[in-house]
Amino acid sequence: MTVLRPADAAELHDVLAGYRLWEEDRAFTVTPLVGGLTNNNYRVAVEGLGRDYFVKVPGPGTDGFIDRATAAAASQQAAAMGVGPAVFHVDDATGIEVSEYLEGYQPCTAWEVALPDYCAELMRLFRTWNSGPVLPQTKTVFDMVDEHYDQVLRDGTVMPGWVDDVLAAYREARARFLASGLDIVPCHNDPGAGNYMRCVVDPTKPMRLIDYDYASNNERAYEIGVFVGFNFFDAAQTRFAIESYAGAWDPQFWARVQVVRMVADVKWGLWGLVNAKAWAGGDFDYYKYGLWDLRRALIETLAPDWEEQLGRI
Repeated sequence: MTVLRPADAAELHDVLAGYRLWEEDRAFTVTPLVGGLTNNNYRVAVEGLGRDYFVKVPGPGTDGFIDRATAAAASQQAAAMGVGPAVFHVDDATGIEVSEYLEGYQPCTAWEVALPDYCAELMRLFRTWNSGPVLPQTKTVFDMVDEHYDQVLRDGTVMPGWVDDVLAAYREARARFLASGLDIVPCHNDPGAGNYMRCVVDPTKPMRLIDYDYASNNERAYEIGVFVGFNFFDAAQTRFAIESYAGAWDPQFWARVQVVRMVADVKWGLWGLVNAKAWAGGDFDYYKYGLWDLRRALIETLAPDWEEQLGRI
């Protein structure tokens, strides 16, 4: 079924008026925001209200790999736990979400999330979030990879021959994890530094974790593995993150994080190829991004201790 969503700020203005989140006599403006890769985001300023809203409109093709009911439940659960911003409205038909605009906050950079204070705070957020009630959907990173691979085949996307080696290594990693058993917890699953918000006007305010589109019940190690991989952590930074999250050094968790870090690159590499089809003609080169991530996954399997880490799972 095709879901009709507002195509621009003017159309969104009419949609928001229908939600009746504020008194009808209050004028409001809708301003597009930059930075969303697969969604269209807006800031809504309501006259005389004293607070602004953040509105997320799902982008084309995203319904193929995002479960909107789970995303909405995760956003609301994170808000209740003090991990994410407040949620005011979710449109079940379109997936449009209206939430708190985090005034005074700005997204972190990959450099900032590696700083000890920020990293430790983010690990606290993840630990809190991962301890919450289960979400409506269990979708592990292995489910995600297999789903994206099927989508790539469906789309007829051409992949270089070396991707076969990546997929063979992925299947070995998947088999090891499934044989050892998965530690299933609610996971955020989206590691971009822009999803970690810090308050620049009052550093004592807690950081916030935003954008739960990809949330699901998943393997715990993936939450940390995809975070350290996506943000280019070296071995020392990864160890600090693991110790901050777990409270102590754990060699087995280290191994699971290292291996699932490679799996994460396979997931996001294939995700890039899927979006190359969905956003054909856009201003972001998803195909190049996807191949870059898959190439990095291949390089990770060539590390001297790769087989050793597989054996520890």
